[in-house]
Amino acid sequence: MDLTGLLAAAGVLIAASAFGLWRRRTDGTVRATAAAATPDRLAAADLGIDLDARATLVQFSSKVCRYCAPTRRLLTEIADRHAVSYLDIDAEERLDLTRRLTVLRTPTVLVLDPDGHVTHRVSGPPRRAELTAAVGRLVGADN
Repeated sequence: MDLTGLLAAAGVLIAASAFGLWRRRTDGTVRATAAAATPDRLAAADLGIDLDARATLVQFSSKVCRYCAPTRRLLTEIADRHAVSYLDIDAEERLDLTRRLTVLRTPTVLVLDPDGHVTHRVSGPPRRAELTAAVGRLVGADN
């Protein structure tokens, strides 16, 4: 292998390592969303359930998702703790919502306010403490 090949291989390894570190650091982070990031809101007609008067947790899942089942258990627990609604959506069956909300991977979790605006978003398996705190703040509960 010549010098050019070695440099190209080193560049690929460095880029892949940087991506892996970035992904590890940001995976599951609960991010507050600006109103401009999701200009439209989700209505009961979009979801097939009534929006909760305090908050609604929405999970986008897929059949091959390794982290969807643990995320489902976590969201069920948080929804029960804060007495809010929870909905699991199969991303493949609801491509309209998947595309509209730019869901690029599963699980993706959205926290909706009573009006259906996305207040928080998580890509990947959510961090329990961060998500519990975000939902608690939204519903006005002490965590």
